[in-house]
Amino acid sequence: MEKGIESYLRYLKGDQSAMRIIVELYWDNMLLFVNSYIHNMTEAEDIAQDALIQLATKRPRLKEEHQLKAYLLKTCRNRALNYLKKNRHILDTETEIEDLADEQIIEVEDRMSLDESKRLLHRAIGQLKQEYREVIYLRYFEDLSTKECAAVMHTTEKLVTALAYQARQQLKKFLEKEGYSSENL
Repeated sequence: MEKGIESYLRYLKGDQSAMRIIVELYWDNMLLFVNSYIHNMTEAEDIAQDALIQLATKRPRLKEEHQLKAYLLKTCRNRALNYLKKNRHILDTETEIEDLADEQIIEVEDRMSLDESKRLLHRAIGQLKQEYREVIYLRYFEDLSTKECAAVMHTTEKLVTALAYQARQQLKKFLEKEGYSSENL
């Protein structure tokens, strides 16, 4: 399978079809990442699409796979935070949208072929504080380095390390409360 950076470099050379491969590689991960902030799958789709449009129009100089992934996630994060700032007054009244979003999340999880233990883990992560969810997702699901996580999160590597530790501890407590041990996952 072709890596995203190879497609991106082809796109920069004029191959418009290469952007489709980038979308196929990153779309579901971007949706889940944005949705972890805003809890609205329809808006998450718009934000993820905007991030891809920004990649296509700004054409940043990226040479490695981790740079492309970090760029897309950082753009998604910034746009999600902006969305939350602009729509704070609306978000408190949208409880019926959450049920629809849950169904859409299940569809995305199905496309990603997550087994039941990974689905439980994904939902457990959703119970964490935002900064814990973010560091867990970036560090362990997207496999970004501590330095890359710090860049995406606009913080220090030391804080990323501390947040990752605290997040793992909270996650462990939640999973144990649900009856799972590390052997079950």
